[in-house]
Amino acid sequence: MASSYRKNTRDKQVLLIGAMLIISVGVYFISKNLFFDTPNIQPSASGTIADKQKGVPTIAPDILLQKIQSGEKIAMVDIRSETSFKGEHIKNAFSLSISSLGNFTPAKDETVVIVFSENDPEVFDTAKNIMREKSFAYFFLAGGFEGWKAQSAPTVSVGDPNSFLDQSKITYIKSEEYKKLASESAAPIFILDVQTEDSFKKKHLKGAVNIPLNLLEKRVGEIPAGRQIVVYGENSLASFRGGVRLSDLGIFTARTLEGDTHLSPESGLPLEP
Repeated sequence: MASSYRKNTRDKQVLLIGAMLIISVGVYFISKNLFFDTPNIQPSASGTIADKQKGVPTIAPDILLQKIQSGEKIAMVDIRSETSFKGEHIKNAFSLSISSLGNFTPAKDETVVIVFSENDPEVFDTAKNIMREKSFAYFFLAGGFEGWKAQSAPTVSVGDPNSFLDQSKITYIKSEEYKKLASESAAPIFILDVQTEDSFKKKHLKGAVNIPLNLLEKRVGEIPAGRQIVVYGENSLASFRGGVRLSDLGIFTARTLEGDTHLSPESGLPLEP
């Protein structure tokens, strides 16, 4: 009997404590509404890029990457500034100014994806209005170029010598090692010159193939697979950027000629013409 009495007493205490907690919570919210002003929050007139993308056809970065990797025909129209595009962009995207977007028409069976910057809502607004008038299907890249980068999706960069990431893409070869490799290698080396066409005509390493740096992305298919590759430009910075570009384009075995003297007679390397 004593045990049953104690149990009933504990049950009543638990119920009493629970009721007091419920009453306390109710009193708190009532007093909050009575004695504290609740600000009337209105969305800003401009809104965020995320707000602006509502109601606009978008494609997530991971889905776009899957489509690219599966070989689907994608027309990636990058409407950011030309400077931003040259600094870094999605592989095989092309730069198009917002003023020219209205005249753009994709090729047959192409999926159109508009790449924009979240830091430029005005350009996004303009592009949104232009694309609404189009009769073909299109998507905006969800999150813009920044969203693509946040997913660590691959990009093609200009090549920054001060970037640890870009430096990690480079494997250097010294001039003396290059001469030895060129003379002793059983298989011919593919020597890639990324100078402009005019500079190449004036001076280049003997046997080099010229693909200017700004055309390398479009002509990467001309670089043979399975060959030893050495890349260089008119100076150390151009050579560095050529090596970075190859790495960004998926060619990881190329070596970059080190230094600035490879095109001078003092280098001892065979030159043409």
